[in-house]
Amino acid sequence: MILELKQVTKAYPVRRRRKGWFNKQDSGQAAVKQVSLELQRGECLGLVGESGSGKSTLAQCILRLESLTSGEIWLNHQPIHTGRMKDIHLYKRIQLVAQDSSSSLHPRMIIRDILEEPIRNYFPERKAQALDICLSLLESVGLDAECLEKYPSQLSGGQKQRVCIARALAVEPEIILFDESVANLDTETQASVLDMLKRAQVERQLSYLFITHDLQSTRPFCDRIAVMYQGEIVEIFQEWDKDLLQHEYTRTLFQTLTE
Repeated sequence: MILELKQVTKAYPVRRRRKGWFNKQDSGQAAVKQVSLELQRGECLGLVGESGSGKSTLAQCILRLESLTSGEIWLNHQPIHTGRMKDIHLYKRIQLVAQDSSSSLHPRMIIRDILEEPIRNYFPERKAQALDICLSLLESVGLDAECLEKYPSQLSGGQKQRVCIARALAVEPEIILFDESVANLDTETQASVLDMLKRAQVERQLSYLFITHDLQSTRPFCDRIAVMYQGEIVEIFQEWDKDLLQHEYTRTLFQTLTE
């Protein structure tokens, strides 16, 4: 096991206006409720749920972009929820590929600079080989070398998403979180990107947490599926058999596959 979440909860405080000078703050609205989850080394785990179910908040908790209200997160049997793990280079070990590739890439930097930046930051000893590494990264995500001198605005949506993936691979992470990363792509491009990700996973021995609202996209790609509903994990399954499902929301998701 490479990543383990134990009873993770994230609640946001809610202020209620009262008469007089003071506002009253209640215990808060929980976006994530006691989530326990395990990601095995080399596994692709799908996290499926509707918009607002808490999927992205959970990813932000894993990356420590959000502090936990309660619970624990362990990476390779080391706690990363305590805020005292600066020496493990968390962002080198876990990378995020977000949904909006356009806002993820600096519009005034060419692709070469975008890819070289994490190499210089995390591997300064490889600075002289940075160009060769960039070329190898582009090849691994199915892009030509001519992309290096282009700006993000000169690329298609699928190409920009591939650049985001190449940048994540540049730091040689152990885990990549994909937060609706193929949601904005057309069906053909989506299938091509998922196929590329599967090859990269095998070649680099990566572990994926694939967050999506679309159950269909996880079917040929993920080893297991965790279903999130109203901030909770309501079901985890591996076999695509509707008769084995326990939760009504999961059965509803399956119904959409046949419509």
